[in-house]
Amino acid sequence: MVVSPKATFVLACKRLTVITALLVTLHSLISAPSAFSNSQNNSSFSKGLKSSKDNNYTFTIQPKFTSVNEFSEGFASVYIGYRKGYINNAGKVVIPPVFDAAGEFSEGLAWVNMGGKWGYINKNGQLAIKTKFDTAREFSQGLALVKSGNKWGYINKAGRFLIKPQFDDAMSFTVDKQSKIVNKVALAPVKVGNKWGYINRSGNLVIKPQFDKAGSFNENMAPVRIGGKWGYINHNGKLAIAPQFERVWKFSEGLALASNNSMWGYINSKGKFHIKPSFFEASNFSNGLASVWINGKYGYINKKGKLVIKPLFDDVGKFSQGLAKVNIENKWGYIDKSGQIVISPQFDHASEVLSYQTSTTYPKIGKAWVKIGDKWGYISLHLNK
Repeated sequence: MVVSPKATFVLACKRLTVITALLVTLHSLISAPSAFSNSQNNSSFSKGLKSSKDNNYTFTIQPKFTSVNEFSEGFASVYIGYRKGYINNAGKVVIPPVFDAAGEFSEGLAWVNMGGKWGYINKNGQLAIKTKFDTAREFSQGLALVKSGNKWGYINKAGRFLIKPQFDDAMSFTVDKQSKIVNKVALAPVKVGNKWGYINRSGNLVIKPQFDKAGSFNENMAPVRIGGKWGYINHNGKLAIAPQFERVWKFSEGLALASNNSMWGYINSKGKFHIKPSFFEASNFSNGLASVWINGKYGYINKKGKLVIKPLFDDVGKFSQGLAKVNIENKWGYIDKSGQIVISPQFDHASEVLSYQTSTTYPKIGKAWVKIGDKWGYISLHLNK
């Protein structure tokens, strides 16, 4: 085919126009400021997001760990290479990474796994209880739940069984701190055969096994399932709220999540819906707010069921110390209870904010693990007085 000089010229002009348009578009994209830049001017946050005190944080431990646990009693377990060890609050390795797995310190001891067996170390990194158990949990109320063979029992800090392995499943001892009962008793849910009941620290069954499933006590009640429905019992094992819900959570701040017809709402201590079931996803109340999922995004409601932070987020956490982690376009940051951005979304993952007492003049410092790329670091920020 023969192409005339005129046609060639016209085609070249058209191609030049397209290339010029592409270059202009590319330049505008490169020059445009990021919606989540570190600038103090965050007017580019869209759809109702506002920023205050943006990025008011410092790294106290630089990102360098591939996996981390929360700090507990001054220590945090971290992966270094292919093993777990412990660091202090300054990020210094104080217990060498020699464990296959390691838990949080509780009551001075932490469970560790070596070669498929669990035991406990002290804060010097020494084995306080030999690695001889098939599974282990944190110490609580002076006892730790461990599995030996196919049965669960409870040991003391000397590693001796105070409650011999006899249960088909079990949970740790807890004291209901929110209970108004004067003489609080530590109880643990245990499974005998196919039914759940509750024991005291002496190993005596104080609530006989009769439930298909059971949870720990909180705010004077524990969730239990009978047949296909969930309800709640009191410390005497009596039904306080009749089984009537598809699923439930523990009580928190006077309300509990409960679902019917695959929708979540919030009930009061009498089992009546205080906030009607209208959410496909929801969380327990914390700091007076609860996250809910609406039309593909997460926001927050107050205890009246009023939406106080608009559903703008792809994922969220619960409020802790007045802040909550939020995810926008695969990046995590933090908001306050007014919904304002405190730290703009910039991390690849993040933990909840924990507070630490520092001084009487400015007592609260918030700290949290954040992930940049494939490494975790620890940040510090001032909390509101």
